[in-house]
Amino acid sequence: MISAAAALASQAGQACPDLAEERAARITSALKAGYGVQYWGPSFEAETLAQAPHGLLIIEATKVGAPDTSDGLEVTFTPEEMSQLRHQGERPVVAYLNLTEVEPWRDYWPKDGKAPPWLGPETPTGDKLAAFWQPEWRDILRQRVIRLMNTGVDGLFLDDALNYFVAGSLNDKPPDAPADVPQAAELMLSLVQEIATQARTMRCNALIIVNNGVFVGRDAGPANIDAFNRYRAAIDGIMIESGFGAADTPDLHTALQEDYLAKGIPILSLDFALGGQTKQILNRARTEGYVPYIVPDGSFSALAPPIVAAP
Repeated sequence: MISAAAALASQAGQACPDLAEERAARITSALKAGYGVQYWGPSFEAETLAQAPHGLLIIEATKVGAPDTSDGLEVTFTPEEMSQLRHQGERPVVAYLNLTEVEPWRDYWPKDGKAPPWLGPETPTGDKLAAFWQPEWRDILRQRVIRLMNTGVDGLFLDDALNYFVAGSLNDKPPDAPADVPQAAELMLSLVQEIATQARTMRCNALIIVNNGVFVGRDAGPANIDAFNRYRAAIDGIMIESGFGAADTPDLHTALQEDYLAKGIPILSLDFALGGQTKQILNRARTEGYVPYIVPDGSFSALAPPIVAAP
């Protein structure tokens, strides 16, 4: 719940007080009951999600994509539905926002299908990047932040932050793209801070969770330590996907421990596990001090039971 002073400031359009401690206490408390992630599926409706026992939910705020509507606009959860999901503010719910990849099912995609100026290069795996270094894309993100926050969510889940590394590593890139990985990392630090600031103009205690991009501060280099400190002050958690699978390296866990956990930033670990792997992954995650979640059936079409804090 937001403090009375922060609520009054937000309603009056005034600058918010520093609520870092309040946000930290709220997400820490929520994660004790575990978290869940769902973006679509037969059970992806307000009534069902509202019954989920998880302490924190990460969801897609869009119920119907732009190509599937009569007016070409996405259909999002209403504020009334979001209040139901949030248990009238007692449970934080954060909405998905992709920072760096173009999603043609969004209604920002041009109706004529022509390539927009903010369309970036294609990655070696075939993903289409947004030119996240251009002001036009940042304007689109800010507009989406406003739209998402207006649904009543408690904050945002910022996906694909790691693409700063992809963009900085490409050999064949536009002339205005980041020249190298350090420059791209510096741009990502500033982008996340911009998004957090925009969200908190609408809800003073908005929670910000970043997906991946663990090495962004190290890649930005010692010259950007102040920017990395501001970045860490702006976020309330970081998720690492497949941290005990494909991404499992000693360097990853060292960076998570030293750069985030040591600063009091929670680590949400998300893994795709089958059968006998599950117990091993949960034990490792808890040993590292992470909050684990196992994705059911390899997709985000349903919620798995929450994994509560170890007794």
